[in-house]
Amino acid sequence: MRVLLAHPGTQYSFRLAVELERQNLLSTFFTGLAFREGGVFDRLWKRLPMRYRRRLANRRVEGLPPNKLRCRPIGEIATILAMSSSADSQALLHRRNASFQRAIPEAALAAADAVIGFDTSSWILGRRSRQLGIPLILDQSIAHPDSKVQLFEQVRAHFPDWSEGLESRLPEVRKAEEEEHDSARLIIAASSFTKRTLIENGVSDEKVRINPYGVDSARFAQTLRTSERPFRFIFIGAITARKGVPLLLEAWRELEPRDAELWLVGAVSTKVQSLLPDLRGLRHIAGVPHSGVPPLLQQCDVLVFPSYFEGFGLVILEAMASGLPVISTTATAAPDLYRHGVEGWIIAPGNLAQLISAMAECLSDPAAVRAKGTAARQIAQRFSWTAYGERWAEILDETRQSCSS
Repeated sequence: MRVLLAHPGTQYSFRLAVELERQNLLSTFFTGLAFREGGVFDRLWKRLPMRYRRRLANRRVEGLPPNKLRCRPIGEIATILAMSSSADSQALLHRRNASFQRAIPEAALAAADAVIGFDTSSWILGRRSRQLGIPLILDQSIAHPDSKVQLFEQVRAHFPDWSEGLESRLPEVRKAEEEEHDSARLIIAASSFTKRTLIENGVSDEKVRINPYGVDSARFAQTLRTSERPFRFIFIGAITARKGVPLLLEAWRELEPRDAELWLVGAVSTKVQSLLPDLRGLRHIAGVPHSGVPPLLQQCDVLVFPSYFEGFGLVILEAMASGLPVISTTATAAPDLYRHGVEGWIIAPGNLAQLISAMAECLSDPAAVRAKGTAARQIAQRFSWTAYGERWAEILDETRQSCSS
């Protein structure tokens, strides 16, 4: 079976492309802006100043033959430049996604046995694939958009100053997502939370498969904690209300620990920067590329990720691989990955009392935290990217058999 993979941006699509190639399933990988390891652009990238290398690091593809990679860089660069000076990012990305889908050659689609596309960038691919009699498999990277509408209203009510990132879907984007769900032969979710929201909003249970992401356990290694430093919690992700940051700040203010730190690692807008309080032990770290995440995790004790709404939350697995227990919510992949009170803590989204209780437990018994972290790493080692690719191969074989029956 030969599979065409299409994603205009990045996310984990580069990793999926490599795993499909390893399984001898990849026909072509279409994306916006990317460069191969060892290629001409890779050599140029290595000569750039560090600040530019960091920005482009997530566009680097390792382990993919040159004849399998097809880029559409002009549209992607134009979108990146436009987004830097516009607040209308949702409309810009929708136009980018439409142009990207139309630019994929008909011959490339016709040569494939199946197409893998991603949510919000596959509705036109669905139409084109259907005309050719080729199944579309939709990778659903986040939970169903309708499930977050009521949730976001609650977040706005509790944190009115943190409205950034809580915008509703544009009608044209929402219509495109509905078309994707209708046209897809299968929909692949990374967590049971995502699957549940799909079913709650009318997607057939028989259509959805769960395939959790992977982690490179060699890169995210466990290290021994030194007694000289303070106890550290770390949050990694966009500094937004959806990720639960204002709730986390409330918890930190209530706890007022004397010998502990909370590191917030992630991009922040000028407006949100002004909302970050001056609290003892609180530190914000911005501009960290993905390659810089492992050493940060190795300097900390617990990942706290109180997100209200995710598709998975890959940083959870990365922290577990680093030997950190995790405090997260039922709106992430946490319930699929570890047990509450054993390898970490699982709380309800937005529950301040539960968050404070979990963090206080960590502060009161650091030895138990380290034991939970060791157990968490043992679980993470089962979630390799190779296993992720093998499960994709099984999904594609199921698709092949359903098409031939």
